[in-house]
Amino acid sequence: MHYDSIRASYYLKKWRYYETARHDLNQSELSDAKIFFNALKCLDDEERKLLTDVYYRSEELCSFNEKTGYYHSLKPIQDQVMAKKYQVTSDRFANMRRLAQNALQKKMQQILAEIGETCVLRLNKRLYLVAFLDKGKYSEQFVLGTPLEARKFTNHADKERILSLQMLGFEKVPIHPNEYFH
Repeated sequence: MHYDSIRASYYLKKWRYYETARHDLNQSELSDAKIFFNALKCLDDEERKLLTDVYYRSEELCSFNEKTGYYHSLKPIQDQVMAKKYQVTSDRFANMRRLAQNALQKKMQQILAEIGETCVLRLNKRLYLVAFLDKGKYSEQFVLGTPLEARKFTNHADKERILSLQMLGFEKVPIHPNEYFH
């Protein structure tokens, strides 16, 4: 799971798979499922009910994997159908669904940021902290660059430094320790 590319709809489509195959998930899927379910339970009741109605209650399973014996995904119930159930227009329902998905995405990102051990720091979603000049001095300056050049920090060893840089406007982006990203 990559912080910037979390798409709530992807994990919502896998919701039933995560439950059905819970004892057979690989490490990556298990980690994703834990983040997904913890974020889901943080949503308010209306958001969770709406997402349950659209995704979990869908009977249209897809992506059957013969190797695992599980359906890995499902097709959500269409907005037009759900709009009738909720007695709103299709556009209004689509907006309600998007807002609930966005809330889930933000919660998943928040959880990932809290549990992530390794991170990089960036400014304006484009420039990443690469190095320091005059480190620790009043005249300290920062070298910024591309994601591939970004300096990696660990939450345990660099906690104070990360906090001080966040106060200066840097955004903490959790990553896998061996991850190269763009």
